[in-house]
Amino acid sequence: MIEAPYRIEPLGSHHDRAAFTCGKPELDRYLREVVSQDRRLSLSRCFVLVHQDEPARILGYYTLSNAALRPEAAPGKLARVRRYDQIGALLLGRFALDINQQGRGLGRRMLLHMLQHAARLEEESGFALVLVDSMDKEATTFYRKFGFQPLPGTPQRMYLLLKDLRATLQTFAQQPSCP
Repeated sequence: MIEAPYRIEPLGSHHDRAAFTCGKPELDRYLREVVSQDRRLSLSRCFVLVHQDEPARILGYYTLSNAALRPEAAPGKLARVRRYDQIGALLLGRFALDINQQGRGLGRRMLLHMLQHAARLEEESGFALVLVDSMDKEATTFYRKFGFQPLPGTPQRMYLLLKDLRATLQTFAQQPSCP
């Protein structure tokens, strides 16, 4: 869902993390000060949105890591799975778009790219859902547009089942692309 002149790639040493500002200090600080530590410890992986004409400038980013839920904390039919102590999940840990890029459809395209990435990962490593921790009401509204629902008992944590992820990708693939 990301088309030229944009691309998403793993965060590298050539990317300018210091210039990124999304309007949420905790997300800016994470990119500037913490992401490298998380990478070294294999706690998460960071992917950045760049423009082909300015490949060092970060326009947005997201992080992915593995997660798990106890069956009793899982939604729907997953709550009845008792053969495992934990149910595998993929966690969208951080998601941010540069303040100057907001409102242009890039966040939508970046999230759809992440969902495509999740669908590919699921083919190689089993997990039942994608989780995200919604920071605020605005983020919750954004994630709901893609089918994410509040996890029972933890309203700031939202989930998207894999079957729903595929349906979301199908739905958005049929819609015209944003600029």
